[in-house]
Amino acid sequence: RWQLCFGASLLVAVVVGLAASFIPSTDLEPVSNGLAWLGWLFGLALLLLVAVEAFEVIELFVDRRRETFVQQPPSFYKPFVSLHVPIHAEPPDVVKRTLRALQALQYDRIEVLVIDNNTEDEALWRPIERFCQELGPRFRFFRLPRWPGYKAGALNFALANTSPDASVIGVVDSDYEVDTDFLAALVGHFAKSSVGFVQAPQNYRDWESRPFFRMSYWEYWQFFAVSMHLRNRRNAILMHGTMVMVRKSALREVGGWAEWCLTEDSELGLRLLAAGYHGVYCGKTYGRGLVPFSYRAYWRQRQRWVTGGVQTLRRHWPLFLPWRRSLTAAQKFHYLQGWAPWLRDGIIVASLPLIIVLSVFSLGLEDTPGAVLPLASAVLALVVYLGVRQIIIYRLYLKRPWADGFCAGAAIFGLVPHVGVAWLRGWLQTCHDFHRTPKEPEPRSLRMTRFPIELVLGFAMAVLALGILFQFGTEGVRAAAGLGSSAVLCLSSEFTRLTE
Repeated sequence: RWQLCFGASLLVAVVVGLAASFIPSTDLEPVSNGLAWLGWLFGLALLLLVAVEAFEVIELFVDRRRETFVQQPPSFYKPFVSLHVPIHAEPPDVVKRTLRALQALQYDRIEVLVIDNNTEDEALWRPIERFCQELGPRFRFFRLPRWPGYKAGALNFALANTSPDASVIGVVDSDYEVDTDFLAALVGHFAKSSVGFVQAPQNYRDWESRPFFRMSYWEYWQFFAVSMHLRNRRNAILMHGTMVMVRKSALREVGGWAEWCLTEDSELGLRLLAAGYHGVYCGKTYGRGLVPFSYRAYWRQRQRWVTGGVQTLRRHWPLFLPWRRSLTAAQKFHYLQGWAPWLRDGIIVASLPLIIVLSVFSLGLEDTPGAVLPLASAVLALVVYLGVRQIIIYRLYLKRPWADGFCAGAAIFGLVPHVGVAWLRGWLQTCHDFHRTPKEPEPRSLRMTRFPIELVLGFAMAVLALGILFQFGTEGVRAAAGLGSSAVLCLSSEFTRLTE
């Protein structure tokens, strides 16, 4: 539905632009001026958001400490930990590998609750039930045939059925194989009463076998290797669900998991910080999951994250008011900075029909490309910034080959249309479905059902760029480069899909 609406808006933009060529330019001057001012507004907003994003890169370039110092937790503190594994229609073999790894943990005071919610196929949940019985009394299996709240609903059920002896809740996704020292190495942080949650990185296995996996992996890893370390210095880390431990009393104090939010993990982390608790991020990997098997699963997962972020901001925006003291200024800044790229992508998507109309106006009604120049220049500045950012992060900081930086950059560019649509949809739509990320390859027919609108847009932008360049010569180079940058953002999505 959203793709159809967006495509219709682009079609209207093209029709308006073509119709303008049959109307005297003097009659269209007020319209052209109004659209030009709107282009200035979009362009200025993009530049401001790039400046906010660039603060992280500047800090990274100035201060090259690879790790944030985290005090070694005391080894004597060994609370009872309840590990929760929510599953929904997961492949039994994948879940069994996760449970075997939990059984091998070098920590005795644990229980493992496996919560299967809303799985209709008995062939998927029955083998897990039997396997939990084989693993012994520490593993308890619950099946919820009809249960609201998606993953958060299952986690709240697990919280209600947690052993009274447990003081720490751990969450592990169904595809994660944890290291044997996961709990022993991190649970000691809860000896400090101010610690509300401890987060280990989200990492992946078997990512080197295919170009798409490698591309996705390095696009993911930049956040955990860079942003999380910078945020950790100011107690502003983002809770991202799996490989996380939460103090049970703090979880109950703030009201449990939010069943209305698609990203119940990051939303809970924000509430814990607002309640005065401290979050600890450990840069060492203690568990690895599966990279999405297809580009469709990849961008749908990102859209869920973006929509959940919009839901969180809509619900908790009063926390970010200047006079509210629940969050520190640094915490407010890091959370808003983390949402800035999504807002930026939303502006880009919203401005695509405008940039098409302005380009047609420039070609048919004006002697210069002045109408499209502000917006096109802002898009060009964004693409240049993202390119410089890739060099700083992947070459200077992570010491990765040029190929990894390039592929990760292509993935970032390709996500712009999907993230932008999700951001706009999050504000315009109130009801959203939770789309789980498949833990096994999807049928090719399912992956090819979506019309590649980004491909059409990319070629359209490229044609407009060539038209402006040929008509205005050197005077149109900057506008053409901006339109070419828009084409790159659109075509990168198709490039990423082709690497599957």
